[in-house]
Amino acid sequence: MSLYMIYTYNTIEQLRQIQSEKKVIPFIFVETKDELEDNPHICIDISTLIYLLRTNKDNKYSAYINLREMTDETIIIVEESLADDVINFFPHLFSAYTPFFPKEDIQNKETSPVAFKNTRQTIYTYNNVDDLTTIISYANTHNIPITTFSRASGDLKSELEKFNKSEKLTLLDLTSTAYAIEDNKNLIYTIELFISAFPNVKIIILTSQVDKIINYFPLYIEDHKPINILLPDLEELTPIDDSADEVKKITSLSILEFNSFIKGFNHNLIGHDYFKERFKYCLKNFTALNKVKEQKVFSIFLFGASGIGKTEVARLIANGLLEDSYLAKINFQNYSSQDALNSLIGSPAGYIGCEHGELSEKVKKSKVGIVLCDEFEKTTRPVFSFFLELLEDGKFTDSMTREYDLNGYILVFTSNLPNEAEYKKIIPPELQTRFDLVCEFQEPSYYDKTKFLDLLLEQAESKFSEQLSQIQMTPEEKQKLYDFDYSNINALRDIKRVFYNRLMDFISSKQI
Repeated sequence: MSLYMIYTYNTIEQLRQIQSEKKVIPFIFVETKDELEDNPHICIDISTLIYLLRTNKDNKYSAYINLREMTDETIIIVEESLADDVINFFPHLFSAYTPFFPKEDIQNKETSPVAFKNTRQTIYTYNNVDDLTTIISYANTHNIPITTFSRASGDLKSELEKFNKSEKLTLLDLTSTAYAIEDNKNLIYTIELFISAFPNVKIIILTSQVDKIINYFPLYIEDHKPINILLPDLEELTPIDDSADEVKKITSLSILEFNSFIKGFNHNLIGHDYFKERFKYCLKNFTALNKVKEQKVFSIFLFGASGIGKTEVARLIANGLLEDSYLAKINFQNYSSQDALNSLIGSPAGYIGCEHGELSEKVKKSKVGIVLCDEFEKTTRPVFSFFLELLEDGKFTDSMTREYDLNGYILVFTSNLPNEAEYKKIIPPELQTRFDLVCEFQEPSYYDKTKFLDLLLEQAESKFSEQLSQIQMTPEEKQKLYDFDYSNINALRDIKRVFYNRLMDFISSKQI
């Protein structure tokens, strides 16, 4: 068998130039073999095939079976950055590569009108989460199927079957795909299969992601228009208001407010002096780095015995930002099953009957920029991978392609792992490197416990001011509240429970 030349292009503009001269088709298993048998004088772009083979090398032989039908008349093109991979994957088919257009042609040539039938389609855009909610409501009312390619575990086969049975307008949202492809290029081939099989399906996407999708699918997508063009009777969509920010974040505090926050935090968290020192240092750096867009979120991982103040850290941060605020808390003890990620960001594939994820719902509900991930060690690998991306990008997309921007947020992860060795064993190494502050919480000393009782009494005098104002509590009576053996009680929450029981008994004894 002869060895063939690979022809390369660098940009979409160069690909468009090639398309102006030749009909370019993508590589599709089985179909490409049939095409070559019928007409070897064709031009095939194998870029998406190479992305697929980079992560799924088991498909290399099947691809070879398809391509071996090529002849000297066949032209194979690929993105220049993938050319070396082509030679490595198919050494018995290709010997070298060269640019499709010489450099002088690229500089002087203008793209002529495409001589072949244009099969690329228009995609339709919406601007924000509110737009998407309106579109979903419209689709449900008019019985229009609408779905997405979920990053979680969407069942592509069932979606294909559903669309295959539908002869009416169908919508496919590719917003989540635009994010997912960044880390998983073999998705390009999967999506191309779908678009190729169902050209009547209309693609919708968040406006900010349009350029990405056009770059990923240049053989199928040409331009974009507002979704009102596709759905003229859709109610008017409202542009996003980037200036609106109802969430109180640490990055929004002035210097005086920040210092007051730290003072209150240190006062109300008993013990853990090393953590408090590191927390102030790292948090101060975060506020500065966030302003210049060098760090999106601030993440803390705390491990140690139960009941010694790890969860309290998150509560104190939330209360320090906005008094009596709702804290977005996810208990990962409930996220140990295989579909844990679905519970977190919503069920995959299909909007009708789709449940909202707990994380997105609680983030929307909260008015402070903090999320508590409790007992985090009990979750699954897919959830670990999800947070790996979240801590890097500072945002996440739920199963309905709604994007949630956590820029400026603090994420507190707590765990009952007993020591650093267990932490390094359970938490994936790549995730460990994403945490900005990792600290082991030690059990409180006897001095810490006594200070904690002082803090509880101080708080009680505020919470029960109406009752205690009627009592002139003597120093002896105050001391009596402390008069129980707490030397062997290491969980501060247990000490708190005993203290409040004794306080209630004291108030009752005064017949108040």
